[in-house]
Amino acid sequence: MIKALVVAPYSGLAEVAKGYRHYDDELQIDVKIGNLEDGLQVAKTGEAQGYDVIISRGGTASLIEGQVSIPVVDIKVSGYDMLRVFTLLKGVQGKAALVGFPNISRGASTICSILDMDVKTVTISSREEVTELLRELKSEGYTLVIGDVVTIRQAERIGLQGILITSGKEAVMESFEEAKRLYRLTQRMEAQSFLYAEVLERSPQPMLTLRADGQVVLMNHRFREQVEPDLVEDPDFLDFNEQVSEHDEGIWRTLQVGEETYLIYGYRLDSDKSLNHFVFQKHLFDGEEGVKIWTNISNIPISGESQVAEDMRRNLNHYAELDSPVWIEGEQGTGRMMLACNLHFEAFGPYKPLISFDLSVASFEQVMAFFDSEQHLLPEDGTIVLKNVQKLQAQEQLTIKPFIEKASKQYKVLLISDATVSTLVEQRLYDHDLYYKIPYLNVHMPPLRHRMNDIRDLVQAFITENHMNFGYEAIGIREDALTLLTQYDWPGNIDQLKQTVEKLMMVGTQSYIEREDVDSLLEETEEDEPEHSNATIKIEGSLKEMEQRIIQKVLEQEGHNQSKVAERLKMNRTTLWRRLNS
Repeated sequence: MIKALVVAPYSGLAEVAKGYRHYDDELQIDVKIGNLEDGLQVAKTGEAQGYDVIISRGGTASLIEGQVSIPVVDIKVSGYDMLRVFTLLKGVQGKAALVGFPNISRGASTICSILDMDVKTVTISSREEVTELLRELKSEGYTLVIGDVVTIRQAERIGLQGILITSGKEAVMESFEEAKRLYRLTQRMEAQSFLYAEVLERSPQPMLTLRADGQVVLMNHRFREQVEPDLVEDPDFLDFNEQVSEHDEGIWRTLQVGEETYLIYGYRLDSDKSLNHFVFQKHLFDGEEGVKIWTNISNIPISGESQVAEDMRRNLNHYAELDSPVWIEGEQGTGRMMLACNLHFEAFGPYKPLISFDLSVASFEQVMAFFDSEQHLLPEDGTIVLKNVQKLQAQEQLTIKPFIEKASKQYKVLLISDATVSTLVEQRLYDHDLYYKIPYLNVHMPPLRHRMNDIRDLVQAFITENHMNFGYEAIGIREDALTLLTQYDWPGNIDQLKQTVEKLMMVGTQSYIEREDVDSLLEETEEDEPEHSNATIKIEGSLKEMEQRIIQKVLEQEGHNQSKVAERLKMNRTTLWRRLNS
């Protein structure tokens, strides 16, 4: 049984509705009288009493609709109603005007034209317009006004004759049918909304919905359970919310929330930019060694005047547009990851994630597990970087080829290796097709010692970055100090140069880096190099001691992956363990 309350703005409508209360067994209809504010109070009381739908007319229906949460049906003015009114006009003397909201005036003007009746039709948008408009009509010689309850009452107050547009049985019965249809639709929508609410509430991931101004709309159980509530007041998160409001596509961001780091996906729920939804991924890559996710990547200017730097700047956009994998090779510290980040930025901007897998630490099986996971741990698009692919064993090289080809259909795939792969291919120690056929092109990043004329621009870029980020005093470098830097070989390449500039700025107190500071720091560096360099292993001490040094050296080179060390030294893992612990 559908409980319907008719709020009639005038008694005549109430009587018509009462006459047809029992025509449908599906409806329980109660009728009360109330116009505008009085009708609104009747409707609010009815909502509290458990009515399913409210039926009213005209301005009263509009007022109620904005104040209650249950469906409201507007009793339309039918063609029959308009014909009845115009029939009443026959024989009435004087100029007549019809004043009403668009739902009345549109049909009235058409009927007047068809019946060839001389009735002026005036459309209003609010009841505040009525009094002044009626006075104008009276001054123009109009004596008769046709309209709704408010219009007629006001007309009579200023001395005009009024004829009320009433709703007959046809309009009332049609509103009853509309009430049933609207109730059924509402029930289906509520059932669907309940289902969605349950899905949201029971989701294993924390979820949050905000308005564009940061006001909380809803948060699910997992959010309330896991996430600090003051997150919604965090300036970084509010900035993220603002960015989401301004973009049609979703945005990924990594944020520190208390002691937890979350990967958050935010997207707009509606086209008017008023609601944003956020999904929090807490356990993505948690504790996974060698796996890192990068979000909010910015463009990193490519500094330098060498041909290498010029070529990178010129070709960056072209490389970013490629659908096929790109192989970036070079010594450690030559800027391979910087180029990868720039390619990602050119392809996706700062709003998609970049995920890197270091294959010297993470096994290829781990990488595959992320892509095959039923939990859908990876974002739908973005960039996948596979670092140290030269470390892949022979069987892994065969397995990774179809994987890369498949991943490239969804992600931008970048492969990073050192400069030894081509030699390994020549020696038949590395798969020829993986190196030459899978990537569309191979980009070689030369060592810094081969592009020394870039040092000036790189140093100044590092000085500017550190000055802005840490407030260090130095804003430049003396020419003789720069000369010393250009005379050094930089075995650690750009990374080592950047670290050196940071150290010089950290200890310096002047506006410019001086020669003596550079000289002193480079001397310390050269003294430390033999201990930490890739020098040959010392042949001294017992055979057991030399064996230990060899194992430790291979452990360093293989990223302490004992399986790879054992394979390389042609011993099983048990033997390796015993020798490490003997």
